[in-house]
Amino acid sequence: MTDDDARRQPPESPFLMERLMRHALLAQEAVYASEEEFRDAVAAQADPDLVERRLASLADDPKEQAQELAYQAYEADDGEQALVLADQALALDDHCVDALCVRAFLVCEDPGELIGELEHAATTGEKRLGLEFFAEFMGDFWPMVEARPYLRTLKQLAEVLWSVGRRFDAIAVYENLLDLDPADHMGNASLLLGYYLAMGEVQRSWDLLEESDDGDSTVFAWAWVLLYLMVDDEEGAREALDRALAANPYVAPWLAGVGDPGEREVPTAPRLVRGSEDEALVTLDILAEAWDCDPEAQWWLHDVLEGMGFIEQDDEADDDEGGPKPKSLN
Repeated sequence: MTDDDARRQPPESPFLMERLMRHALLAQEAVYASEEEFRDAVAAQADPDLVERRLASLADDPKEQAQELAYQAYEADDGEQALVLADQALALDDHCVDALCVRAFLVCEDPGELIGELEHAATTGEKRLGLEFFAEFMGDFWPMVEARPYLRTLKQLAEVLWSVGRRFDAIAVYENLLDLDPADHMGNASLLLGYYLAMGEVQRSWDLLEESDDGDSTVFAWAWVLLYLMVDDEEGAREALDRALAANPYVAPWLAGVGDPGEREVPTAPRLVRGSEDEALVTLDILAEAWDCDPEAQWWLHDVLEGMGFIEQDDEADDDEGGPKPKSLN
């Protein structure tokens, strides 16, 4: 394959492996411990007919047909097409959690109604999985592919709850998600951390970082800087700042309130390049409110970065006290 051919290839669907894992489960083929293990097995077999075999197997299974239509609804180019697909899925299976979730976002006219429909979808998912499933797989939900629509719905419910100010409810949902999947395949820990910090939950933030930080997260690296400042440990913050700058320096001026990321959309790619501007945008999206809530931390960061020669003082932005005035990050 040439470089031009590679560029013409469509991006891999985020649901491709999930589709194939559902096929393996229904066909009672080999059971895999993780998506990574299954991905390796697919690559090793290099079976080009696997997707086609899965689609052919749906003919006599309305629930799987509905799930496939729900995947297509998530991948649709526009809302009208997505709604048609979601309605088709629900006509086959009125308990299709993904279809209920897609439809809720498309037809609900206010946040209250949306939250109600998402809660209904989550409850539907709980009932479909059943009490025995929860008892057996609590703490290991992600490898069980049939649980993923439920996990997705909970995550989207948490985001909507936070956006309308129901913050404690949102946090409770994220904490539940981490109980279901402590390995955090969906990246919930970093989002929950951003919420904890924005609410001034120092001890919960500290506990979550100590439990989850493996030294490979830019969000966690920059969160440590803020957290040390929240407990008045400037020495710890300074050491954490060196690590954060090494992880991704693009974040620094934005959090200091002197940089401008512009109108770029926050990337949604599942695999961000470490140290890139895209990763910095994601980090800013998660931590901006928390830094905005602590102007003293923002001032400290600005002064240290200026002392390092990392940023230049903008005399035109000086406030009445003669110092540069950090801008709101939101």
